[in-house]
Amino acid sequence: AKYYKSDTEVNDGSLAENKELDQAFILSKCTMMHDSKFEYHEQLDRQKWQHNGRSNTLFPTISWFELLFYFLSFWGGTAYSLFRFYRTSQRWGQYLDLTPMDDSWFGTRQDLSDVEWFVWPPILLGCAPWAVLHVILAQIIRRYYPQHLCRFYIVFSVFMMIPIIGRVGTTLCFVVPSLMFIVLLTRLKLIIWLTWCLILITFNTPFFTTYLEMWVEGIPDGDYKVSVVVAWIILRSLSFCLEVCDTDPEGQLNPLALLTTLLGYCLYLPCLLTGPYMPFTDFQAGLLEPYRVWTLKRVVGIVLQISRFVFWMNVTHLVLFHFYAHSLHSMPELVKKMTSWSMAGFVYFLAAFLQLKYVVLYGLPSVFARAEGFDPPRHPKCTLMTYRFSDVWRYFDHGLYRFMLKHIYIPWVGSNNSLVKQLQGTALVFTFVYVWHGVSSQVFWWATINFFGVVGEKFGDRLSQSEAYSEWTHRWCPGRWQRRLHGLAAVTLYVPSLTALTIFLSGLDNAIVISKRIFITGFPDCTLATFFFMFCLGQCSMELQNWRIKQKLKDDSKMRMASYKFCNFMSLAITYVAQVH
Repeated sequence: AKYYKSDTEVNDGSLAENKELDQAFILSKCTMMHDSKFEYHEQLDRQKWQHNGRSNTLFPTISWFELLFYFLSFWGGTAYSLFRFYRTSQRWGQYLDLTPMDDSWFGTRQDLSDVEWFVWPPILLGCAPWAVLHVILAQIIRRYYPQHLCRFYIVFSVFMMIPIIGRVGTTLCFVVPSLMFIVLLTRLKLIIWLTWCLILITFNTPFFTTYLEMWVEGIPDGDYKVSVVVAWIILRSLSFCLEVCDTDPEGQLNPLALLTTLLGYCLYLPCLLTGPYMPFTDFQAGLLEPYRVWTLKRVVGIVLQISRFVFWMNVTHLVLFHFYAHSLHSMPELVKKMTSWSMAGFVYFLAAFLQLKYVVLYGLPSVFARAEGFDPPRHPKCTLMTYRFSDVWRYFDHGLYRFMLKHIYIPWVGSNNSLVKQLQGTALVFTFVYVWHGVSSQVFWWATINFFGVVGEKFGDRLSQSEAYSEWTHRWCPGRWQRRLHGLAAVTLYVPSLTALTIFLSGLDNAIVISKRIFITGFPDCTLATFFFMFCLGQCSMELQNWRIKQKLKDDSKMRMASYKFCNFMSLAITYVAQVH
């Protein structure tokens, strides 16, 4: 990254014609697939602190017949549990607070108890024509006046925010980054972090939320909309401040230009309302992208991507006509009366719905951001078929994972990759998760269980790397039995993960009810069945991880071969030119 230069210092190419730049520093750009880009950034962050990455060790292979048995067992059990939960939803629908839908093709009753899905998709669809206009105007400005992009983002977003969150909410969207910018002038990361915590906690206090409800009383769900938008802005402000502290520790950059860039980053429309969180470095790289001529292929690609996420929006909309999990989870007395199979389908549906919801809420805005030349983190991958506990965090929210890795975990652990440092870094990460998602008992227990799950995984990694363990497994669990042993060990992490997920999605009361069913009232049948299906899931996840590693190694081999051929070609060309001369 290079320092931001003032007007008198700009003498490079076409940028010399501009009076003022809205960039804080310049990033080198690379062209690669998006998943590779994510891993590339993660690798750079680790290399900065000489931090070890993840292992590419393959699990031992098992026979296709055994693998097919695990696959059919898990997905067959999943399908049956969803069917049983569907029957339960239809039978108890008359007792739930459902919304009548007389004019819908999907059904006559819909569960609109999930606030995020009730609020944001209609807003995204309503803003879609304005997002298209935003892309068109931004492309014109990028071509002729690229130095004014951030100013355009600020002005356009203000006109969009006022009808959605009101004048008070829009004012708060300026107050928060302005406060963070004032603290940034000190260039002290500790003060920046403390200010961030203070602002975030203040917005969650009953005193502030009471006044916020009064200020936005005339706006439907106004307090919720403002709190979500401001929470995203707080995170972006923190990202900006930390990056500038690393890039310009002496405070030599132009303060006015920095403030303009900060506001443009925080108020960038595609990511303003629902995310995803785009790191400031990616935003800066997008600002520096040159204008690209529009082609029919590019337009068709964007239309197809929009159609893709609209399709998943309709799928998510459809399932709410037939599965009433969000209305049921507010009634623990009904959850307690479910059969064990229905209860399993209830938990699985909540997890699947969370996945689908954020595929839409992250994916659709990302299409418009990419159309402008930015490269935001991709939508969540399906984390159900994930073997490692920590990969759930890695693949669900790429942007937030990169933030926690770059600004919390790796700086604390540094090059000292000891277990104590890793545990301390992990504790700091989940403390951040606890504060970021809201200081409440529900979030506390969810974050705490996840913390101990990641800690258990780290201890397991250390144990598996020891010579004593290698000798023991080589003697008593060779080959396929070692993989089965890993599957049993994974069950001890999957079950707490299931509990944590239930706490986060359905509340502490329902988590207690489900845990009692598994371990007390349903013992031993329900307990053994849960462990069996978790074991099958672990084996399927290990096979998927093996496939991913093989694909990555195959792609790396192709890149090395291409590089080798290119170097040979250049060597021959240089030799030929030298001989001619």
